[in-house]
Amino acid sequence: MDRVGAATSHSFREKLVEKALRTLKAFFGGIRLEYLPVLLVYFAYGAAGITSVAATFWIKKHLNLGPEALAAISFWIAVPWTMKMVFGQFADSIRILGSARRIYLVIGALLIAAGQFTILGMVLEWPLVMSLGTPGNLLLVATLISVLGFVLQDVVADAMSAEVVRREDPRTGEPRAQKDIDAEIGQVQWLGRVAIMTASVLVAGAGGWLAKAYGYAFVYQLALGIPALSLLAAAVVKPIPLPRSSLNWWILGGGLLFAGFATGLKILTIPYAEEIVFMASLAVLVMLLGKLGITKALVVSAAILFVFRATPGTGAGTSWWMIDVLGFDENFQGWLAQIGTVLGLAGLFIFRKFVTEKPIHVTLAWLTVIGAVLYLPTVGLYYGVHQMIGLPAKIVALADTAVSAPFGALSMVPLLMLIARSAPAGQVATWFALMASLMNLALSGGELGTIYMNRIFPIERGHYENLGALLLSVWSVSLVAPLAVILLFKKHLK
Repeated sequence: MDRVGAATSHSFREKLVEKALRTLKAFFGGIRLEYLPVLLVYFAYGAAGITSVAATFWIKKHLNLGPEALAAISFWIAVPWTMKMVFGQFADSIRILGSARRIYLVIGALLIAAGQFTILGMVLEWPLVMSLGTPGNLLLVATLISVLGFVLQDVVADAMSAEVVRREDPRTGEPRAQKDIDAEIGQVQWLGRVAIMTASVLVAGAGGWLAKAYGYAFVYQLALGIPALSLLAAAVVKPIPLPRSSLNWWILGGGLLFAGFATGLKILTIPYAEEIVFMASLAVLVMLLGKLGITKALVVSAAILFVFRATPGTGAGTSWWMIDVLGFDENFQGWLAQIGTVLGLAGLFIFRKFVTEKPIHVTLAWLTVIGAVLYLPTVGLYYGVHQMIGLPAKIVALADTAVSAPFGALSMVPLLMLIARSAPAGQVATWFALMASLMNLALSGGELGTIYMNRIFPIERGHYENLGALLLSVWSVSLVAPLAVILLFKKHLK
């Protein structure tokens, strides 16, 4: 090849590489190596979904727990998420072996492994594990241990997601423009959701297929590898100089006192314990947020998202009905999960600019309406609409999942951006934890609503005559409640 030909070939390769880089940037935006530990922790959290299908079928077949009991377990394992401020205070104020980030990731990984190992012992019915308590209590305790690990890691990852954003230009040392800082904050939060969804994509379908082919124990054995991702994140964390704040005893003491209070209610089986815990949690969190300071914009945005996330679900009865009546086995459930997560990830890419640039109430309003519309096919399946139009139930379920999935992972991105922008120096982990606790308390409120819905419309295995009314009631609340709150606060959002 002559010089002219070689130069032309070299120029072509350069243009091809440049085009590829532009394409990647268009899809992913900016990525730096410092983001890696954050994304690994979020990826590990998403990968934990590998056990979801196996857990659904194992609990249904081997544990004598009804929908209300399962909803109660879901409520209690959500409590640690509402107490994230305690972990945030430790991470902000207490160094262990001189570490404020790495050591907490290691501790979190060990807790996750311990919880998963206990559930594996239940699945395999190891005598030592089974002798420790009733199946319901064992499931609750083992899941709580894992949840504590995930909460601790999530607190650290949230803090690092704000700390890795450069406030100064590395070339000049001059402060960066606020719009550039805000853009990078949005980029990191969006990448975090992408990491979670990517992991979910990789494990969602696999969890169902592996459970069907190799059994539930094999899936839980694979799940023991998830903490290794957290340990890898701990190994590659680049230490960042962090301001060391003193313990805020209002936050630490209040969080610990409340955790003990909630545990005591559970142990003593106090009537209406879930309701007492929910209301007390809300009061404590509002008080603690007031101690740190919170802007009006954050109050209004948080209130809207709280109601959006606090809407009730139908509980385990819907899954049982799909298994027993529609014949959705482990394999098909895996396919549904796989399609849902793949398209959910696609939705993050498609709507990246929309969710990072539009106000949070606009995003949640259209997500509420779209979600309500796309919930109708599930209601239609119960009332036999698929039979009227001559389509198999599985086709309707696949089509509904394909259309609705892209909108599922979008709601948290705008609020995470708002939290990161307003996080005070030296209290980043605590600030994220407090706001995340409020949002997770909303999910606990949703579980509490699910318990009440199942009391009003009881569902038993093999008896689904109340399911139609339950589906319609949940649909109505999920549509009306968020829109009503958005309209109520509309004048404060201008």
